[in-house]
Amino acid sequence: MRLSSPWIWSTLPSSPTLPSGPFLLTQDKAPFATGRAGYRDSIPEADRPGPDLVVRIKPQPLDFSVFAVVDTAAPWCILEPGIGYRLMDYLEPTGKPVILSTRLGFIKGNLYRGVVTLIAQEGKDLEIDATIFLSPDWQGGNFIGYEGMLERARFAVDPGTNLFYFGEVGR
Repeated sequence: MRLSSPWIWSTLPSSPTLPSGPFLLTQDKAPFATGRAGYRDSIPEADRPGPDLVVRIKPQPLDFSVFAVVDTAAPWCILEPGIGYRLMDYLEPTGKPVILSTRLGFIKGNLYRGVVTLIAQEGKDLEIDATIFLSPDWQGGNFIGYEGMLERARFAVDPGTNLFYFGEVGR
């Protein structure tokens, strides 16, 4: 099951209607998270073992969203080849070919810069200037990793309600 499948979003839990944010505050009472979305913590049909944290993202300028596993051990945002192919004309190459070490083996690809939006079910979407790994050989689904993406946002997970919170860094 590909993480861009429409089946996944239709089965994500809905969150109760609450105020529009901010949802979490820092110690100084500044907004920590201004958006939140439900996430799915397992996908039985996925070809990967173990629990996942799957959220909806929109790589710009696509007019549709896709699903990505939040993986703080992943070095970058990693997108399926079909998604990457649609984005090629809009991404800025970094000029750095790389080899990514994954559970599927070593994958050769290239790094690009582009905007990826975390989609909020409540509150505000968050646009992030992300480093994106693309390879025609990648078969592992979509991921958002820490380096080059999540490090540029505040985020928190509430496993009790399956909610993923996010906001701008430094606000």
